[in-house]
Amino acid sequence: MTRVLLAFVACLVPVVSGCAGPQGFVYTHTTQPLTTDFHQTPVVGDEAAGDVKEIQYYVRVLWSTNGIGAIAKANGFDKVHYADLETLSVLGIWTQQWVHVYGTR
Repeated sequence: MTRVLLAFVACLVPVVSGCAGPQGFVYTHTTQPLTTDFHQTPVVGDEAAGDVKEIQYYVRVLWSTNGIGAIAKANGFDKVHYADLETLSVLGIWTQQWVHVYGTR
């Protein structure tokens, strides 16, 4: 019975992983690029961030904004070169996402 269960789990793991990023049950903190085409993209030092907070327990509540254009405009960027998405999740109840925008002013 144990071998059958192990074989079942081994076959199930590739199916359920899919395209989703890493997700922990208790705590998750990841940073992922929002763009992957870095051909001729300059490395810049100017950075700005915006975040969205979410709490979900029976009802889902979101507030703030993390739109790339809104962040760039609020921080005076003339051109946006790339952006990253940083996600923090605790127990799946509290989630906060930051968009880090890199560009020139």
